[in-house]
Amino acid sequence: MITVEEAKELLFTKMYCSKPENISIDGAFGNVLAEDIFSPIDLPIFDSSSVDGYAINYELRITNPKARDSNYELTSGDSSEAKSQITNHKFQVVGEIKAGDDANIKLQPGQAVRIFTGAMVPASATEIVMQEQVEREGDAIIFNNLYKKGNYIRKQGSQLKKGDMALQKGAFLHPGAIGFLASMGVDELKIYPKPKVSVIVTGNEIIKPGNPLSSGQIYESNSYALVACLRQQNIEPVHVLKAIDTREDLDMQLKSAIESSDIILLTGGISVGEYDLVYNALEDAGAETLFYKVAQRPGKPLWAGFLGNKWIFALPGNPASVMACYYEYVYPSIRKMQGFKNPEMKSLKMRLLKEINDSDQRAAFIRAKIKPDGVMPEEKQDSGMMVSFAGGDALIYVPKETTHIAKDEMVEVHLLPFEG
Repeated sequence: MITVEEAKELLFTKMYCSKPENISIDGAFGNVLAEDIFSPIDLPIFDSSSVDGYAINYELRITNPKARDSNYELTSGDSSEAKSQITNHKFQVVGEIKAGDDANIKLQPGQAVRIFTGAMVPASATEIVMQEQVEREGDAIIFNNLYKKGNYIRKQGSQLKKGDMALQKGAFLHPGAIGFLASMGVDELKIYPKPKVSVIVTGNEIIKPGNPLSSGQIYESNSYALVACLRQQNIEPVHVLKAIDTREDLDMQLKSAIESSDIILLTGGISVGEYDLVYNALEDAGAETLFYKVAQRPGKPLWAGFLGNKWIFALPGNPASVMACYYEYVYPSIRKMQGFKNPEMKSLKMRLLKEINDSDQRAAFIRAKIKPDGVMPEEKQDSGMMVSFAGGDALIYVPKETTHIAKDEMVEVHLLPFEG
């Protein structure tokens, strides 16, 4: 039986990134970029207005340079001409430019053009005055505020120059990244594709929720939890299958999953009981064992291995064990296949709000709840109890052979990727 650290080192050393493939930007969300992207254009493509207002040509209009200083205060020594130039600005409006129009208007000094947000700014414009700051008098505008040259003009290439690095390989394609790339005209990307995943649950005792229970039966929850986990990673499972406790049925379901999937997740049947058939079925199918049984709780009878380039995880049957093993082993494996630079859950040190006593010599993943002042272990930690996963949002990692952690000590906390 190997340690948690040994199991993870074996797994993450062996796990590979998926072979990159091209995808339309429409379907790229949630993936990881498999190539560097360089901007094919300047961004913005042209000088554009950041407000609704008036583009003006201020050149040669002001003979007193102090009129350009927004901090300048008039004194008794200033001439009446200077006072007029600083406090009273009048420009003739000679046209209008909407977003999408070609800015082919040449403004003379003292002229203005009505302009809207996103519209191309004429090369002859020196700045833009917001519409809220002007008064319109027929074909003229008057304003008193002083402005700086280039005000409210988004300069061509101010965000990115053509040929600049836009996004690096390994970047996660979240909505901001998608919008950024689309604004450069990028329509196709090379990404690490999501793996195809199938789920197989085993056991005669499990039935689908919504059906009446007979004596000795329980509602099957593992497939629902695993499908939700996969969807949390933007993966829709290829198959969700049930195998009864016979080798014939298990072999049939396993064959179907292996043929169509990159990763197969099995739950139950991996321990040492008479009806725990999964280990032998995997061995007979030709799967190679990476590790079997980890010194941890919950989830000791965890099996991980591969068949060719197919990865297989045989998880225990207890629901809390399934969840713990998924987030500690399967979740980061999928993320590594997707090209994430940091595939594991976020980990940090937090103050323990309640002591932990554990006589078991195995490492433990203690379900817990993050509080403003630390982390609180949940009450019910049995491997069959999902209530602590339903109410928790973290796992406290207790190393092997640690039997006591006092309140207020700092502990390692793995943040479950839950939201809400």
